[in-house]
Amino acid sequence: MANKTPRPVVILYEHALLGEGIAKYLLAQLGVEATVASALDPQTIISALALGPGVVIFELTESLRRVDLTTLAPRAVLIDVSTVVTRGPALCSPAAAGLQRILQVVRNSSW
Repeated sequence: MANKTPRPVVILYEHALLGEGIAKYLLAQLGVEATVASALDPQTIISALALGPGVVIFELTESLRRVDLTTLAPRAVLIDVSTVVTRGPALCSPAAAGLQRILQVVRNSSW
């Protein structure tokens, strides 16, 4: 059985504490190093998405509203953490980006 190479994970953040925190959590839980970039600068967004990520975790900012993430990262799973990030299963909404859901998506994201 061949080893699966994980696809890159990109975190686009408005608040550094959230972006860096999720990156550290992924590293601690899965050993995955994420590319962390500001979601406030369109050129930074484009550069980060040029990596061909398998997962894009983002805070929806005004700058991100101006770009089409599905075009720039067509094969990526997009996770919006703008409204709700929970520690366990997201009971309040099936679309909520709980930390366990983020881990599951990143774990399953491979070539």
